[in-house]
Amino acid sequence: MIRVSAFVVVFAAAGAAVASSNYPAALRDHLDATSVPSCTACHETNAGGSGTVVQAFGVAMLDAGLVGGGDTASLTAALDALEADNVDSDGDGTGDVDELRAGQDPNVAGGVAATPVGYGFGCSTTPTVEPVALLGALALLLRRRR
Repeated sequence: MIRVSAFVVVFAAAGAAVASSNYPAALRDHLDATSVPSCTACHETNAGGSGTVVQAFGVAMLDAGLVGGGDTASLTAALDALEADNVDSDGDGTGDVDELRAGQDPNVAGGVAATPVGYGFGCSTTPTVEPVALLGALALLLRRRR
């Protein structure tokens, strides 16, 4: 029983530890922005996760082809599509991409500054487990077995 519990704890922790945090940096780099909003620009909370895209900007990104799961190619393509179509999720007359470049939240009208990303957490639409974590869990189990 202890061995199974240890495996479950290691396996679950590995999935949480490698949540995708590449979207904020990819968004910042692609738009040459000095800051980008937190994961709540798209998601219900900063924890992200599948099925939590509820913000107007996030829905627009999905509609423009964002597939999630850390796919930065689909992220940049969706941003380019929003910019080409001048999508304005908050209806304030300034396009979402222009607001992002200005460090503003594209969901809030009136040029409100976005809450910057706090690195150390990751938005993720798909839980992932690295092969190294699986090997570590297996090694732990084998070691305890001896």
